[in-house]
Formats: sequence, C-alpha cells, structure tokens
Amino acid sequence: MNEKANIQLVKKLNENNVLNLIRENGPISRNELAKQSKISKVAISEIVNRLDEAGYILEIGKGKSTSKGGKRPILLKLNPKAGYVVGVEIKITHTNIALANIESNIKEISLLEDEAGLPMDVTVPKIIDRIDGLLKKHKIKKTKLRSIGISLPGFLDYEKGAIQYAETLIGWAQLPLASRFIDYYQIPIILENDVNTITLAEKSLGAGQGKSNIICLWIGEGIGAGIIMGGQLIRGENGNAGEIGYIEVGNYIADTKKFKYLYKNQKYFGELLAEINLLKALKKSLQIDSLIQLDSSTSTFLHNLLQEGDQGNQAVQRVLDEYAYFVAVLCMNMIKTINPNLIILNGPVIENSEYLLSKIRSIVKRRMTNIPFKASTIVVGDLKKQAGIKGAITLALQTIFEPPVTKSYNYLNISLD
Repeated sequence: MNEKANIQLVKKLNENNVLNLIRENGPISRNELAKQSKISKVAISEIVNRLDEAGYILEIGKGKSTSKGGKRPILLKLNPKAGYVVGVEIKITHTNIALANIESNIKEISLLEDEAGLPMDVTVPKIIDRIDGLLKKHKIKKTKLRSIGISLPGFLDYEKGAIQYAETLIGWAQLPLASRFIDYYQIPIILENDVNTITLAEKSLGAGQGKSNIICLWIGEGIGAGIIMGGQLIRGENGNAGEIGYIEVGNYIADTKKFKYLYKNQKYFGELLAEINLLKALKKSLQIDSLIQLDSSTSTFLHNLLQEGDQGNQAVQRVLDEYAYFVAVLCMNMIKTINPNLIILNGPVIENSEYLLSKIRSIVKRRMTNIPFKASTIVVGDLKKQAGIKGAITLALQTIFEPPVTKSYNYLNISLD
C-alpha cells in the first residue's frame, strides 16, 4: 500500500471511530471525542467539520462547563435524517421489510405475504416495489437510501452475493440476488444467513450488548448457531460456521429408552430438535391423535402446550426434559470448544418455556461441575420476533459504521464524502 493510500485509510478509520463515538455516546462534545478517541483536538475539529458537511451530525446546543469554568461545550449527535437503510427478512411464506434511519429507529415494518416456493424473479420485484412504496410514503428520496441488509435462510456465497443452497428457497441457488438490488438502487447490498443476522441483532440491540464473545443458538423449523468472537462474526472458511444442525445425535445417546418421546432414530440434531418433532413428541406424551402440519394454528397450539409445562403438566415436562438434555449437550459442546461468555437461546420454543430454560441451565451446571473452567451464562434473547428484521437493519448500518478494514460484509463501505 502506498503512502497516499495509507493516509486515506487512517483518515477513514478516524472518521469511522468518531462517528461511532457520536452514535454511541451522543450528545457529546468535541473535547470528549478527543479524550475518548485519543485523537488530537485539531484533528477532531477537522473530522467533525467533514462529518457536518456530509450531513451526518448535528449541533444540538451546549453542555455544562467544566469545574474550572470557561465556555460551555457545543454538543454533537447523529443526524437521524442523514440517511436511511432498509432491512429485508426473507422467510418461507412471507417477507418483512423495514425502513429505518441511521440511528436504527424503525419508521415502518411492512409485511409481504406470499405462497411458498415462488421463484426469485417473482419475489424480488415485489420486494423492490414495497421498498419504493415505503420511501414514497415517508417522503424519502432514493438518494437518501444508504444500503439494504437482507436476511435469508441457507448457505450463502458471500463473494457473489447469492444463495449456495437453501431447502426452503427452491430455485434461488446460484442466482445473483444481491446484484438485482444493486442494479436497481446503486447502493451496497449485504446478504447474511438468518441465524447470523439474529446474532448480530442480539449483539447490537439485545441480550448480547456489551459482550465480545457470544453464541446465539436458534431453534425453530431447524437449528443453527451464530458465533461472534472478539466482536466479529465468525463465518468459517466457506461461510458455514455454526451449522450445528448437522452434528450427529448417536454419540450422545447411551440408552435410547431414556428418550422414548423425542428420539426416533434421527441422525442429526437439526431433525431431533425441530419444532415439528417436538410437537409430535408432545402429542404422543399427551395421547393426542391428530394430523400435524406446522402452520400458524399449530404454532399457537405448541405455544399453549409449552405454557402447560410451565404450569406443571407432567406429560409436557417429560418431553421437555428430553428436549432440554439435547439442547444442553449442544450448549456444553460450544462452551468447551469456543468458550463464549454468553449463550443466547432464540426461537419460539425456548422463548415460550420457562421450564425448558430452567432445565437446560440445570443440566449444563450439573454436567460442567468437574470441568476446570467456568460455564457460560445462558439467557433467552431479548428481541424475539423482531430479531431477524432488526438484524437486517444492523447489517445495512454496517456499511456506514463498521471500520473499512474489517470487511465483514459483502460490499465495502460507502464514502462519507
């Protein structure tokens, strides 16, 4: 890298550092920015002027004088109207689309309902039309749209901005998904796996705030884990880190008779812990004979059964005891191999069962007793149903607030110029 490029990189890193300090601590004075960033007051003034000219910050009045007296400092904060981002959460039968300002404040979430299995060429134009509608409704010019973050299931090709493989988005693999939006909007587009997106949201806005090493374990139609170490999302060599659903079950079952409700010779944890399998096990324990199809009505039914477990229904608790063991096994493996300071459990099953959470914690604590290091804290995520869409917004905001050298997203920073 030549000297000129080095100077430009340092300049951008300093701008990014100051912008993040204003974002996290505003209203804040120039003197306080210099103190926290360890950048000279002269350089801070130059950076603040550039950010002001670009429209990213506002002066909002004066703070208190120091104990020595003197002029009251001018306070700075982000300008919420400096730009907007869109978060898109693509699921099997619907898509959530959210418009937010650069302070992460959501102006509106729009639900786009659709039938399962539609091709990408049908779905993407509908999403674009809905985004345009939100911008028009809120009187926001397209030039103010800074980036779009897209959360979706499956394995992703981050270099190409495409899906490698997804069971639920049939026919989408290898198609240039990100390019469709880039061609239309001419802004950065960031794709991310749905579980990683939830993990980023919990780290920035939820239960993982202030933690540098966390794992989010999501359990729903399948299971997966998002991993953040040293504050950075870990994807692995091919972007498939955290695919714990493909861990084989057999090694963890010494006596199949102890798992008479849940275990039916499944090979992988993803099959064993899927919502549909839990529902079947609960119906067997409760001796309920009816067809099972996981939709909104059966999700409500499952929620009600989980509540009965909290209220002492032993037939429900017997199944949850089995379920807790397998979730605890995954938690313990992650504690031993990755050593996070926090494990966040997400998904409709764990979010609706205090009994299940208590059992998981109890098993982990008991079985980690003789291990010579501290077990991670286990909590339920804060963001619940909004975790995915808030994560997509967090993705989009990375193009503005993440340092350029980290490159943890698909397309590099837009300039503040």
